[in-house]
Amino acid sequence: MKGFLFLFMLLSVAGILGAAEYVVSVNGSDQNPGTVGMPFRTIQKAADVMQPGDVCIVRAGTYREWVKPPRGGISEMKRIVYKAAPGEEVIIKGSEVVSNWKKQSGNVWMAEIPDSFFGKFNPFKTNISGNYIRYGRDYHLGDVYLNGESLKERINRQDMEASPKTFFIEDTDSTTRIFANFRGIDPTRELLEINVRECIFFPEIKGLQYITVSGFNMMHAAANWAYFRAFQHALLGTYWGKHWIIENNIISDARCSAIVCGNDPSGENEGFDVESVGHHIVRNNEIRRCGQAAIHGFKGWARSVIEGNLIEDINIKNEFGGFETGGIKIHCPVDLTIKNNIIRNVRIGEVGQYAGIWLDWSAQGCRVTGNIVYNSTAPALFLQNGHGGTVLVDNNIFEGEIRSSMANCIYVHNLFVNCNWNYQFENFSPVFYEPHTGTVAGQIPIAYQNDLNYNNIYTQTGTAEIEQYPGFRFNQNVYWQGALPSTYGDSESIVKPDFIANVVFNSFKNGVELTLLSDNSLVKVKARIIDADFVGVNNITGQKLDDWKGNNISVNTDIFERNRNMKKILAGPFGELNRGKNQMTFNAGKKF
Repeated sequence: MKGFLFLFMLLSVAGILGAAEYVVSVNGSDQNPGTVGMPFRTIQKAADVMQPGDVCIVRAGTYREWVKPPRGGISEMKRIVYKAAPGEEVIIKGSEVVSNWKKQSGNVWMAEIPDSFFGKFNPFKTNISGNYIRYGRDYHLGDVYLNGESLKERINRQDMEASPKTFFIEDTDSTTRIFANFRGIDPTRELLEINVRECIFFPEIKGLQYITVSGFNMMHAAANWAYFRAFQHALLGTYWGKHWIIENNIISDARCSAIVCGNDPSGENEGFDVESVGHHIVRNNEIRRCGQAAIHGFKGWARSVIEGNLIEDINIKNEFGGFETGGIKIHCPVDLTIKNNIIRNVRIGEVGQYAGIWLDWSAQGCRVTGNIVYNSTAPALFLQNGHGGTVLVDNNIFEGEIRSSMANCIYVHNLFVNCNWNYQFENFSPVFYEPHTGTVAGQIPIAYQNDLNYNNIYTQTGTAEIEQYPGFRFNQNVYWQGALPSTYGDSESIVKPDFIANVVFNSFKNGVELTLLSDNSLVKVKARIIDADFVGVNNITGQKLDDWKGNNISVNTDIFERNRNMKKILAGPFGELNRGKNQMTFNAGKKF
């Protein structure tokens, strides 16, 4: 009742503002006018009639559709908003229920499905495909879900018969046969679904602006492998849109990627207009169980903010992989901010490259700040193939490998927990842009230079193995628990290899609890504020440490966004730490 009253009040306010309000319900009809009393049945029907400024409220229930918005808004005040009703669980699925299972032998059952069931797209007759896949091309885009749990595909029937909770595909000219090992479970008594749609919310019209997608539980999309030289589909995407807000959603079980910016094919060294794309906000979402990436994209995330998201369980089935897998994997990012995300359990595959946060090719003016990346077999951070120009990495907590083939990067006030540094030279010549644009200013080979490494805490593994390159500056760091400093800097750093910080990550449903021990090292180190004046102007791009609006950046706050004590600036991401045991709780979707 409270939810209904809130919905009524929300729609009343929208009416006062001159916007139309539409309601969707599983008990509605697309022949209705879309009112509270006579709602639509599908979200697509609301999308077809909505105009700039309109709001669509979706009531509780399960909707099985691909929403293809035909238009967007025209300003912040005239957005088109798609929103779950307050306090109600709205589920949008790319799957359909399959109930015609017939027992074969032992634990194996079979469902035969006519091709007409799928329409133009049959994921069970479509293989994983695309550039930079290094293994797993025999697998299909189709997936089978037993009570919401994704089964693993097996390439031959014998393996399926021997492996519980797996399936095997057999094609005929007009049908698809799905054989599945349910390990003693009778599928006719359970919820069995198969994915049938590439996407769940993705426009067919390029460049829509000012769309909000909020509060939904979206799952079971069959979009193919995303890579940067081809058109990208995903469970949800903007198709080269601008000013989208994607917030407060739970997104899971994308066969490949959950969210992409979506772009037409183009080359990585071609410029683009940052004024016509991006400026998105992706915040406070939970994204899990994706085969390739939680958030992927190429160029179209310019001037966007990705913040407050929980990303977990990426590539956990390890059926396919290559060079495009990660929690967040963005190509050609310009002025992108990745902030306060919790990323965990990103798994490496058989071959290829993987990372929790991965910025690739010509990253410029980006900031990675306040993130926690831990408990992954993949590297925590990968900055690849660029000239920086600059890229700022501050106030993060990383556990695992740090990998770089990018110049002009600034690492400030981070906590590095057993982070092995891998400067991986790659013989490429990426472009660089005029400051805060996508206009190509030049193209030169990568040369490591001008990395700054200040005010960080290292435990177990330090910077001793990092070679000296032109302009590298390392100082005012703290090294604990066996971590050793660089051999050419760190003259004012504190090194206490015998002090055991004992950093522990304790995961819970929507966040992580961090405990660590501290001594007086953080007080003794003579840390200073790192700002635009200290960093200077990038010698390649001519860009300084500022944002795209021209505001100089100063790292004068901590991971909690509290102002640092100017009289005693501590190394690491915390403005304050007690001697002895410290315990902190970080909840995804809430301000740290």
